[in-house]
Amino acid sequence: MKINVFLPCRKSSTRIKNKNIRKFADINFGLLEIKLSQLLKAKLINKIYLSTNDKKIISFCKKLNNKRIIVHERIDKALSLDKTSNNQLVNHAINIMPDDHILWTHVTSPFVNEKIYDEIIRKYMRVLN
Repeated sequence: MKINVFLPCRKSSTRIKNKNIRKFADINFGLLEIKLSQLLKAKLINKIYLSTNDKKIISFCKKLNNKRIIVHERIDKALSLDKTSNNQLVNHAINIMPDDHILWTHVTSPFVNEKIYDEIIRKYMRVLN
């Protein structure tokens, strides 16, 4: 069973400027860097589909040069607005990801680490069997 991650990461934030990539806890690319590191360390995650409209995020991910990270640049501006609905993002995820199991997470949960992701996935797999 393949578990792929959908990681939405839009450019603008109404409350905290550059919240996804601003320096956090002495980590230069902040929450995004923390989350990608956690997801890449998780043993049960196959690929990470990062959906963004932020050129800085795209550039950062290219520099990582990791084949497990698939960056999808959001061309449709409707997917990156404050009023974008969860339904729109779910449909977007379904359209860009293969027919495997999807784990949806956010960079704004830095305390959910690789061990927790693997534990969640193991429990999910047990429920399916």
